[in-house]
Amino acid sequence: MEIRMKYAETFFLLAVGSISVLFLVLSQEYSDIARSVPNICAVFALLSIMFRLWQIWLKNSLSGNILKIHKRSIPFIFLMAGYTAGVFLIGFVLSTIIFVPLCMFWMGQKRVGRVLIITTIYVALLYLVFVVGFRMPLPESMIGF
Repeated sequence: MEIRMKYAETFFLLAVGSISVLFLVLSQEYSDIARSVPNICAVFALLSIMFRLWQIWLKNSLSGNILKIHKRSIPFIFLMAGYTAGVFLIGFVLSTIIFVPLCMFWMGQKRVGRVLIITTIYVALLYLVFVVGFRMPLPESMIGF
């Protein structure tokens, strides 16, 4: 499948921008400390997106370029959407424990032991950095953990 780079990048930037806006809206429920750094990052992302869209459409920086989409990338997009919904429904930790091995298997890693070790280290590291180090709570789920 082929798509013009101008449209592909615009779609991607609008999707990332939509997620940033959604995060800014949903993060209003968090404490000031817990949302300060992520909000700064989201605003910076939105400003960068607006600048890049200006370059693409008004300065015509991508005219004529074609992007070839690999057939394995479409299911990965649905996997990412499922992960995002999973964070909301079952929480960050559980959805990450499910998402990381699925991605590793999808990308070709067949050693179950390696997948389990990497997943465990990744989740533990995220927990240590954010909950212990920064004292920021990880996103909770609808079911409470």
